[in-house]
Amino acid sequence: MKKVGILTLIAVLTLGGTLMAAPKIEVDNPVCDFGAVLEGAFVTHKFILSNGGDEPLSIERVWTSCGCTTTALAKANLAPGESVALEAIVDTAGFGGAISKSIYVESNDPATARLTLRVVGTVTRAQPYHIAIGDLNYLFYLLIDLREPEAYAASHLMGAINIPYTELGDWTSRLPQGVLLILYDQDGSLSDQAAQNLNNIGFPDAKSLLGGFDEWTSVYKDKFIISTAVD
Repeated sequence: MKKVGILTLIAVLTLGGTLMAAPKIEVDNPVCDFGAVLEGAFVTHKFILSNGGDEPLSIERVWTSCGCTTTALAKANLAPGESVALEAIVDTAGFGGAISKSIYVESNDPATARLTLRVVGTVTRAQPYHIAIGDLNYLFYLLIDLREPEAYAASHLMGAINIPYTELGDWTSRLPQGVLLILYDQDGSLSDQAAQNLNNIGFPDAKSLLGGFDEWTSVYKDKFIISTAVD
């Protein structure tokens, strides 16, 4: 009878140990306080997520409150003792005063199915002469003059770079992706073809300036034109 009792106790302890085995999500610090920044600044912070349990941890979903984004995790499944960085990015444009943004991490941790992380701080209103980098990114474009260097040197649209039409193919590896590319030549004929070619090879934002340089000067004269001074 005594032997049966001991065996029963061992079985209960073994079963209890099995039931207690579980993943456990941990973070180095659940709150990032970035202090004070000017409105329009981007705040980034890496939270280090770890599996402090003794079973594999599966991070099933990461989502955020408005104004905050995260980069993709390098891996979503962590063995016991493993860690992964979760980068949070807060765009402070349009905010002023104290702000608090939340990141929610859902996993198979039975004790903490949803872990809440926060990014907090103070945003100082920007001055009228400031522009946020997010706004510049939205407004940014590249103006390309496809004419020969002599024509470009004589006069061109302000801010344009010169890439002759015949050399454009050599530049495709250096042209930025996801940016509005505005191409022009003298009358728009070459820029139409160039824009179509770029569209076909992965530059959907390449556009041809209708009527080219001639149309611009016809409508706007010398507005935004850089010309070589004539003595």
